[in-house]
Amino acid sequence: METLDGTEWDVVIAGTGLPQSLLALSLSRSGKSVLHLDRNDYYGGNEAALSLSEARDWATKHAATGEEAHNTTFSHATIQENAVEEGGIKLSQPRAYSLALAPHVIHAQSKLLAALVSSRMHNQLEFQAVGSWFLAEPLSENDGSRSHITRVPSGREDIFRDNTFDLRAKRSLMKFLRFVQNYEEQPQAWQSDAERPFPDFLQQKFGLPPSSHGALLSLTLLPSAANSTSTGSALPLIARHLRSIGVFGPGFGAVLPKWGGLAEIAQVACRAGAVGGGVYVLKKGIDSISSASEDHIKLVLSDGEKITTRWLAGCSDDLPPIGTREITGRMTRSISIVTPPLVQLFPPTSEGGVTPAGAVVIVPSSTADEPPVQIVAHSHESGECPSTQSVLYGSVALPYEQGKTHLAAAVEAVLQGYEESSHHSLWSLCYHQNNVREERGPSTNTIVLAHAPLELGLSDSTFDEVKLAWQQITGETEGFMVFEAREGMEDDD
Repeated sequence: METLDGTEWDVVIAGTGLPQSLLALSLSRSGKSVLHLDRNDYYGGNEAALSLSEARDWATKHAATGEEAHNTTFSHATIQENAVEEGGIKLSQPRAYSLALAPHVIHAQSKLLAALVSSRMHNQLEFQAVGSWFLAEPLSENDGSRSHITRVPSGREDIFRDNTFDLRAKRSLMKFLRFVQNYEEQPQAWQSDAERPFPDFLQQKFGLPPSSHGALLSLTLLPSAANSTSTGSALPLIARHLRSIGVFGPGFGAVLPKWGGLAEIAQVACRAGAVGGGVYVLKKGIDSISSASEDHIKLVLSDGEKITTRWLAGCSDDLPPIGTREITGRMTRSISIVTPPLVQLFPPTSEGGVTPAGAVVIVPSSTADEPPVQIVAHSHESGECPSTQSVLYGSVALPYEQGKTHLAAAVEAVLQGYEESSHHSLWSLCYHQNNVREERGPSTNTIVLAHAPLELGLSDSTFDEVKLAWQQITGETEGFMVFEAREGMEDDD
């Protein structure tokens, strides 16, 4: 199609982030004409995966600070490349890296994974295990400068082999784990404490000592401080973690998409949407929106072309302002390429089990009123870096300057947590991210989708919102992301 000018569509979708890409795919076999635009020259939007050269361009674009950065999604982006000693391991060519802006952990019982199977997208994706959870705490000065990294027990056998808990604490911990597996059936045991800080609930209801709280809090993947984490928010997330273990194999309950986190799912969804009849155009955005008729919208694109559509959908970043925007969450993030590879973080999930490509490391704060630093470590098996390196994705719910300091200290704690003292960072990107939400404007046929949440554990909220948009556009209630095999095509095609 040489020009879009004067064309009419049933649905126009702005941005190729995960929510928009899933919506486009879900509509691809609905019989509707779908135009999918992105003003960037790459797929993935806020969930993109970047090579080193693309990361440099991205950082330049998102380097704003001060008032200019107040209502933007990304800001304060800075890159630091560290000197390498003669003969040391260096950065490889830029295309050897696929650095994820959204390195989310996806639990086995996620609705998204079930939909990837029912839509037959799973044949085009490769997932790898996220194995162990760790706590990293600096030792006291008397113990030297090395950090102390311990693995979080993930089951009954782990708990009773763990030397950090006495027998009484182990029994209390087992009692809690039995409770949380079916906590919904015991509302009398926790609903009155739903708003109470989770550590208080653990100590008063189960007699669990403070030394065990960090391990259980780490399983939630919530970015909040311990005293700000409510019992009502923690219980379903710990249950999600425990119930997911063993679904895809022994010893692990979460996965990551190979080649760049959620970006890979978004790209595969776009390819499948194109096969289903959707039209995809990069480097073209939407500059203005106006009413064309009672049930159609007129759009002016970034190159001046004018089109009309019955429905318009996108996240706030990809749409001209049409309503009230608010910041619903903030996070300071870092991406660090480190060498040599941190093989200690990726032990086999069980005897004879798979070797994971991902691990979670939580660096607790010094006080219960300050959030922890969360680090997702990816080995080279993730396809994101060369075999001589690993990638550490850090995040902390703090303002940029404070968060940057905490992230640097946390990455150093991980690097210095093992006997080998040669681990160091080759390259790092640090930036701030706001979760910007926009209430829908007066047009009933404009759908503003929420971005994927900032939390590391991918929640079902993104999937649920896309399903709601699909129902609104199609008028259907059943069949969302359920596709039959195309004639003449096998499942592996």
